[in-house]
Amino acid sequence: MVFQSASRILQSAIVMSRPVVIVMVKAPLPGFVKTRLAPPLSAEDAASLAASFAQDAAATALCAAGDVLVAYTPYGGRAILEPLLPPGLLWVEQQGADLGERLRCVVRHARGSGFGPVIIIGTDSPTMPASFIETAREALTNGEAGVTLGPTADGGYYLVGVAAEHPDLFRDVAWSTSLAYRQTARNASRLGLRLLSLPQWYDVDTPRDLLRLREELFADEDARVRAPATYRWLLSHDHLLRRMGA
Repeated sequence: MVFQSASRILQSAIVMSRPVVIVMVKAPLPGFVKTRLAPPLSAEDAASLAASFAQDAAATALCAAGDVLVAYTPYGGRAILEPLLPPGLLWVEQQGADLGERLRCVVRHARGSGFGPVIIIGTDSPTMPASFIETAREALTNGEAGVTLGPTADGGYYLVGVAAEHPDLFRDVAWSTSLAYRQTARNASRLGLRLLSLPQWYDVDTPRDLLRLREELFADEDARVRAPATYRWLLSHDHLLRRMGA
């Protein structure tokens, strides 16, 4: 029994030494992504904006971790995304009827592939600093936290990280609502998991969010370095955004 316990501890330590960042990505197809921005954007412009978000999210993930797994939506997602994103990424198709199930599935896949801790981000916060991912990775690796969450201004979260697989963490959560962060944090508490909350950031879902992003990128050189693809998109579409802000 002692030998088995020591073996499990050793195996856990080995797994914990292989952090992975998972980027949850929708294929940037017109009418399928950033629908709350179309109008005022066209469906095609919203899709190209989503593509730039995906490029910046993948680059940020690569800055923070050696292994990055792209969890893509079905229906040709990888075929569309792979030419847009850097080489050397890992790929897995998303599975599940809702976001909670998809999160459970990608964590299970990553853990089954020998990775841990597992940190998941989306693509809706293109200027999020890589240091947020690094903070989550360190806290999960050294045992400071069992779960990390990065809250967004609208009550959701831009990042979730786990040191181990906890399927119940994502149950009974009202996704895409102002309750998502609070309910996930509640689940962590019920599971007895120590939670580290990262600095608040913001998602870009609405025209107001897009104007906030424009203001940040045009005013902050560091933000432009973090999100170069998004900045290029804004420059080429700024005539549309000026109309939105008028």
